[in-house]
Amino acid sequence: MKINKSWISRFKIPILKRRSREYSAKDEKAFAHIYKTLQYQFKNSDLLALALKHRSFMGVNHNSHTESNERLEFLGDAILGLIVTEFLYEKFPAQSEGYLTEIKSLVVSRKILTQVARKIHLGDYLYLGPGEEKSGGRQRISIISDAMEAVFGAIYLDGGTEAVKTVIHRLILSGLDDILENGLNKNYKSQLLEYTQAQGLGTPEYVVEAESGPEHNKLFQISVRVKEKKWGMGHGKSKKQAEQQAAKDALSKINHQGRRHVLWSIF
Repeated sequence: MKINKSWISRFKIPILKRRSREYSAKDEKAFAHIYKTLQYQFKNSDLLALALKHRSFMGVNHNSHTESNERLEFLGDAILGLIVTEFLYEKFPAQSEGYLTEIKSLVVSRKILTQVARKIHLGDYLYLGPGEEKSGGRQRISIISDAMEAVFGAIYLDGGTEAVKTVIHRLILSGLDDILENGLNKNYKSQLLEYTQAQGLGTPEYVVEAESGPEHNKLFQISVRVKEKKWGMGHGKSKKQAEQQAAKDALSKINHQGRRHVLWSIF
């Protein structure tokens, strides 16, 4: 995947081969920690420093003339979306556009970005204004998730597509199976259980219909049944994931066919 850098110049973010300024020992220590956790060494530390600058810092120490990380965040968001889209397209060749869109929205969500940012303690190294500092800005979801995207944008400008792709794979995409299993959109099983109990239909039963693939890479096909009637089918790399998809299928039928139709088919 290649991205033409000609349009990047429109962002007016300085792309320098060497640092244009010296940093304090505290800053250098912060940069060293970030390099280690990202497993990426910036050639231009100015880009990393810019990625860490929240807009609240602009009025501190006469910094109003400098730039915040918002433009880098904008760039990083686009880069992240492109890399995740390409990865999902290649990983799930048989899945529909709708399914891929659903997965992508979760992978690039603020929730996942926040988890990654907290894992590498990114909030500890942000440049914040005094007010934002006192109000807990270092742990604020909107601030640290945006900063994570800005860091991705900075890595792209500093090292190119392959560099940022490697970092995104390591921090996010390597854990895709866990992301899908633990947070694919909603807990459909709980929603279906609430519905069936409210209708006096008891607890849904999940039945393994088929298993395929080698032991280390199995695919499960599971149905969900209510009063011995099959309501939905699901597939997944784990039983938990397949059950969620089966419950989602059942809920989709309830929404599209109407509750009366579904209930009538049972009795």
